[in-house]
Amino acid sequence: MAIGDALKQEGNILILQGARGSGRRSILEALGRAQGRDVLALAMEDLSFDRFVRLLHELALECRLTGKVPLLCNLDALADEKGERLAIVANDFAPLIEGTILVTCGVQRPAVKWDRPVIVIEMGQPTHAQRAKLWLDALGCGTPEDADRLANQYPLAPALIVKAAEAAKARAAGRAMDAQDIFAGIRAVLDDKLGNYARRISVTQTWDDIVLPTDQTEAIIELMARVRGRHKVYEQWGFGAKVGKGLGVSALFSGPPGTGKTMVAGLIAKELGLELYQVDMAKIASKYIGETEKNLAALFDAAEAGHAILLFDEADSLFGKRTEVKSSNDRYANLETNYLLQRLESFTGICLLTSNHESNMDPAFQRRLSLHLRFELPDADERAQLWRAVLPAGAPIAKDIDFAGLARRFAMSGGYIKNAALRAAFLAADRDEAITSVLLEKAARVEYEGMGKLAA
Repeated sequence: MAIGDALKQEGNILILQGARGSGRRSILEALGRAQGRDVLALAMEDLSFDRFVRLLHELALECRLTGKVPLLCNLDALADEKGERLAIVANDFAPLIEGTILVTCGVQRPAVKWDRPVIVIEMGQPTHAQRAKLWLDALGCGTPEDADRLANQYPLAPALIVKAAEAAKARAAGRAMDAQDIFAGIRAVLDDKLGNYARRISVTQTWDDIVLPTDQTEAIIELMARVRGRHKVYEQWGFGAKVGKGLGVSALFSGPPGTGKTMVAGLIAKELGLELYQVDMAKIASKYIGETEKNLAALFDAAEAGHAILLFDEADSLFGKRTEVKSSNDRYANLETNYLLQRLESFTGICLLTSNHESNMDPAFQRRLSLHLRFELPDADERAQLWRAVLPAGAPIAKDIDFAGLARRFAMSGGYIKNAALRAAFLAADRDEAITSVLLEKAARVEYEGMGKLAA
C-alpha cells in the first residue's frame, strides 16, 4: 500500500518504519500538506517522564481543537523493560484522538497494543540514483556527474544530505560553492551525529610512513575495493538481493602493540576520502541494564546514516567472548555481546576493529568479518625501512646513520621505532646538532629496555 493511500484512510495507526535520517517525518508531513492536512509532530526522545506525559496531553488537546493530525516521531525511543511509556501512548493518548495517528519508528518496531487497526509501511534504503538526485537538488548547483560522485562516496541518509547541503551553503555565504564547502558541511553533520560517542580522527601520515608485506597490502586494497564498489556490486549487479544481509564492510586488525593497526585504519579512511571516528568506550559502556545496547544502537545508526568509518580500538574489551552464565552479570554481558553480533551483521556501514589479543574475542565476531588482517612484528629489513621512513626530510640528519645496524640490534615494532626517533630528535634539538647514529642508538636502547629487553 502506498503511504498516500494509507493516509487517506481515517482512524488508523499509520506507522512508517525505517532507519533514522531516511526522511520518515518529512514524507509524512509533505503528504499531509499535499492532502490539505496539517501535521503536528512530537519527538519521543530525551524527555523526562513527567514532561513526556504533559506533552502528550497537550498534543492531544491541540489536535482535537485544531483538527491537525498527530505525528509521534521515533516511537522506538520509548521502548524499555517495563513498557510504561508505550502503554501510556496506547492506552491514554490514542483514545483521545478520533482520527488517524501517524508514527515513525526505527527498523526494530516496538510491540504496542493499539486500540485500532495498524498499517505498517517499511522504508527501504534509497538507491544510488535517488541519493544522487537528492544531492543535486539539495545543493542547487553542480552537474549530475558531480552529484553521482557525491552519492557514491557519501551515500548519506536523505536527512543528512539535506543538512550537509545547508551547512555547505552557509559556509559559502553567497559565493560560488566549492568542494571544500561540501566536505565541511558533511563533517559538521557527522560531528553532530557521532560526537556523543566517538571522536573524529585526522590522519597526517601517508602510506610511505608504514612498511607492510605484500600480502597485507593486497588485503587492504581488497578492503578498499569493497567500499568503492558496493554500489556497482550490490545494486547494479544485483548481489545485494542475493546476499540479503551483511552488506556492510567490517575488518579486524590484530597483532602486537605498535605494528601500525590504528595508522592503517586512518590511512584507509584518508584514501577513501571518508571520516574516521574512534569510538569512546567509556561513553558507550554503562552499568545500567540496557543502556549499553541503547548507546550502541545510537552509535551504529548514526554511523550508518552518515557513512562514516567506525574504529573500535582495543575491541576485545567490548567484543569479548560470551561466558557460562553463573550470575546476572554474566547474563547481561552475554546479552550485550549478542546484540553486537546482531547489529554488526545488519550494519551496512564500515566498521574497523583493532585488537592486541584476538584470542579474547568471541569467534562469532570473526565469522562476520569481511577481512581479518594480522599485523606481525617487522623483520630486520622492514625495521630498517621504518627507521628511514620515520625521519622527516626537513630534519637535520647525519649522512652516516647505520639503519641496518639499528634494525639488527633492536627488534622493535614501528610504534617503538617512532618513539625512539622522536626521543633522538629532541636530544639533537637541545644540543643544536644533527640527528646522529649515536643519538638514535641511545634513544632506541631506552625504548628497548622499556619493553623489558636488553640490546646486544
